[in-house]
Amino acid sequence: MTHEGLQGDFRHLSDEFEDGDFKEFLPFSDLNRWVEENEFLSKAARGVKIWGRLGNIRALSFLSYVGPDPEKLYFTGYSHDRLDHSLVVAMTAEEIGKRNNLDEVSLKYLVVSGLLHDSAMPALGDAAKSVDPENLNEEDHWLEAVDDEGLGFLEKEGLEISIIADIIKNRGLKGKIIDKSDRIVYTMKDLANVIGLPSSKINVSPYLIEIRYPLSHHTDIGNIYKDVIIDPKKDEIFFSDPNRLGVFLLLRALMHKNLYMEPTSQGRDLFIASLIKPLYSIDGSKPFSPQTLRKMTDMDALGVLAVNYKFPRLSGDWLYTNLTNWHPRYARCESRQEAEEKAKEIGEHSLILGIKECRGFETGKEYLTVHRNQVVPFWEADPGMSHQIDGIENDTKGVFVYYTDINGDAPINELLRTVYPV
Repeated sequence: MTHEGLQGDFRHLSDEFEDGDFKEFLPFSDLNRWVEENEFLSKAARGVKIWGRLGNIRALSFLSYVGPDPEKLYFTGYSHDRLDHSLVVAMTAEEIGKRNNLDEVSLKYLVVSGLLHDSAMPALGDAAKSVDPENLNEEDHWLEAVDDEGLGFLEKEGLEISIIADIIKNRGLKGKIIDKSDRIVYTMKDLANVIGLPSSKINVSPYLIEIRYPLSHHTDIGNIYKDVIIDPKKDEIFFSDPNRLGVFLLLRALMHKNLYMEPTSQGRDLFIASLIKPLYSIDGSKPFSPQTLRKMTDMDALGVLAVNYKFPRLSGDWLYTNLTNWHPRYARCESRQEAEEKAKEIGEHSLILGIKECRGFETGKEYLTVHRNQVVPFWEADPGMSHQIDGIENDTKGVFVYYTDINGDAPINELLRTVYPV
């Protein structure tokens, strides 16, 4: 089976301006439109100079959807990027604000915060962040991406840096709107790239049936953004449709199980982090630092790896393609002690890449929704669905020993032998 990606279907159209306009959309929803040049979203995107580097930072980095027989699956990579994501988060947050009659200043804060919330995402995404989570956290360092002209734009619009910082960190009512918009957008965008839109032939794959089934009955699941209700008196937000919220949380849980926290993908990220660590320093004395990673594109960073590991065929494209089609093996354990013992056993005949714990994910069952004319946590409104989601989350937990066989002529094995001399 070949996954060709969805190159034109899910990308922003920043390179196809019509009189300065651009088009964006939220998959599986009716939010799909051209943004006019005189709209604040367009002005803000130009004002803070969101166009550029983020368009070359992949939204899913080295992740790939792993089916029951991954060795037979050829993967060409997901096409969507952090720029596309940021634009749609800003658009979605603004729509939520408008539907709840927020004032113009609040809408501006939502748009700008949505545009900037990922602006400090380091090259190579989560794999790079794992090297130094504190200094590479995008929410703490977003201001580095705003130059003097961008600061001038924010000042001209009367927008305060401290308020934007709070919103990006999901504080206050507007911060909660950005948080929910972010989760809605990445789930819908990632889902669309994995499974395809309803008209796509990709979604006939039996590998995708677990996700395809609930989506086939709720093809407009992206319209959940319409269900977000603001309660300014309680400084809280809730969802008006518990059924749609349940399906959304189920799909999000399945994406965590099968993509974000799937052990093979986590093992791949672990190996990429091991490539970055020897070349990383906080003080800038090595090729990678917090500042350089926040300025590099993915291909810039891959190029640095190519030069430093002196692997002749190691171009950025080559490395990306081969790594996303490489499936490290793993053993799931219940504790760190068990994992260390397992690593000693496996290490007698295979290369140990490392040990990594997965503690699960935040399920969203605490999200507020309407049930019997009252606002309650989702788990109270639908305990059956909540239990199912808890089960999926529990399936992701464990302490994993990652290992591989570096013998053979496969190109990736040549790289492994370079990194791990035997």
